[in-house]
Amino acid sequence: MGFIKAVILALGLLVFGLIGFLGATLALLLSPVFPGLRFYSNSFFLEPFGWFARKVVGVKLTVLNRERIHSARPAIFIGNHQSGLDLAVIGQCCPVRSVIVGKKELKVIPLFGWFFWIAGNLLIDRANKSSAKSEIERVRKKLSERNLNLAIFPEGTRSKTGEILPFKRGAFYLAVSTGYPIIPVVCSNLQGKGIWEQFQLKGGNVVISVLPPMETGNLNLSDLSSFSDQVRNLMLEEYTRVSALAEDLDRR
Repeated sequence: MGFIKAVILALGLLVFGLIGFLGATLALLLSPVFPGLRFYSNSFFLEPFGWFARKVVGVKLTVLNRERIHSARPAIFIGNHQSGLDLAVIGQCCPVRSVIVGKKELKVIPLFGWFFWIAGNLLIDRANKSSAKSEIERVRKKLSERNLNLAIFPEGTRSKTGEILPFKRGAFYLAVSTGYPIIPVVCSNLQGKGIWEQFQLKGGNVVISVLPPMETGNLNLSDLSSFSDQVRNLMLEEYTRVSALAEDLDRR
């Protein structure tokens, strides 16, 4: 059953990717008249695809403190990364006028990868450290110039165990250098319920918690390490709480 669900999800990703690609292309063509219109494309894609994917898998989603998504503008949203299904789960907390940081390999995915690029999202070669540094600086300029929100997974890769991996510094450099607040978004453990790559798709309750914005205006680059550790510790604590809450909801 997990394999069948994974295939349906992949087909759905292609279909919604095509719709998103056409919509983002139209928005790009209209950009001389409506500047920045394409930066609404992610919300246009994530909402319907998220609904479809959660129905296929059987995920019952609860979002705690959803109002905090809109409490700070612009902001950098960071989340824990567990599965390709994060698009359908944690992606529901990606606000309008947001760009997403992803790995460059995404662009080889037919239709979805094209949509991801046309929508103005950012593809980084994480294997090339010197390139990644220049890309981070390009992201910083783009955020500041266009007043965009950013969504990024600071672990840099999916966790295969469900535990939150150590954070890379890029998200925190961007936050401090732009003065944007960081808004942590914590998703409960998806092991068994929603790990697309391993066909662990039995569904169940998933809880997302949006933590309060963490201001960065009084920080400088020498604070990156301690600030990163502070944010990760808060997310670890909340991850334990929401994972227990999701399990409790499953038992009811």
